[in-house]
Amino acid sequence: MLLVRIIAVFTLVMALNSEAKNVLIVETLQVPIITTHTKHIMSTLKRLDELVNVEVFDGNGQSSLIESHIKQQLACDCFDLLVANGTLAAKIGNKVLKNKGIPMVFITVADPEGAGLLLKTDPSNDFITGKVYSVERGTKLEIVNQLFHRKEVNIGIVATSYSAALTDIARIEEIAKDYNNIQLIKNIVEYNDGNTEALKSTYTQAYSNAEKMKSKIDFFWSVNGPFSEKSEFVPFMSGLKPVLYGANISSVKQGALFTVIPDPKEAGAEVAKMALRILNGMHPSHIEAGSTKKNILAFNIKTATSLGIVIPFSLLKLAGEHVYH
Repeated sequence: MLLVRIIAVFTLVMALNSEAKNVLIVETLQVPIITTHTKHIMSTLKRLDELVNVEVFDGNGQSSLIESHIKQQLACDCFDLLVANGTLAAKIGNKVLKNKGIPMVFITVADPEGAGLLLKTDPSNDFITGKVYSVERGTKLEIVNQLFHRKEVNIGIVATSYSAALTDIARIEEIAKDYNNIQLIKNIVEYNDGNTEALKSTYTQAYSNAEKMKSKIDFFWSVNGPFSEKSEFVPFMSGLKPVLYGANISSVKQGALFTVIPDPKEAGAEVAKMALRILNGMHPSHIEAGSTKKNILAFNIKTATSLGIVIPFSLLKLAGEHVYH
């Protein structure tokens, strides 16, 4: 009789532990790097644990939409863990979930400290971990130096005041001080995400400013943030001046000369594994946030040829299969 009761209790515990968990993935907006990360997160979750239910929400780049949806899902107790895909989604997720005891894992966030996600002075941050979307900016400028053999290069940066973009620009400007031949010219447009029309107006203004800048520069440069990630960014900018650095692999396929990014497949898989460890009982504070170790270097040979640039074999070897024509 006692044995039967023990088996019954054990069966009940196992049943409770095997109940489906719910994961809410909130995307800042649907641009290539964000949707690629989501794809790899979902495929890894499905492969490793079939009892995880996943809902994906596109925030369309708007703070109010993202906040409203997270609050709505919170009110119905519809998720056990939030995956915040993008800086805006992570900042709002942090705000809404503060002191709620619900874990959040972030991805596609270049500066988590700047976004207020990993501040040790805030106890609520103990429920947050994730993968930092970052590659050393010095690596990018050193590649430029190699490609142009220290010749003078005037680079134009047109961006919005989206926090990840501002952080990226500030760090590139600091590193560029070590390169006398690299000159940066920037133009920042206020990021207004109040509604769809306001956001559209933000991007229209940025493109207009790019046209005004073209006579002062040799190339355009992509920085972190939704503007450079948009599918029309490289085609439009390339019509004005070549895009030297692209935000993602798709940008290079479209004609940007090169990019260096954290491997999206590995980053997505790592975030999925983080989420599963948390759902299985590990506290987020015991999972260290950090960058993905594997990076991808990509080049567009057609663009290089049109610019008269010979890419060193050593760099092509590092790029491997990510050389496009």
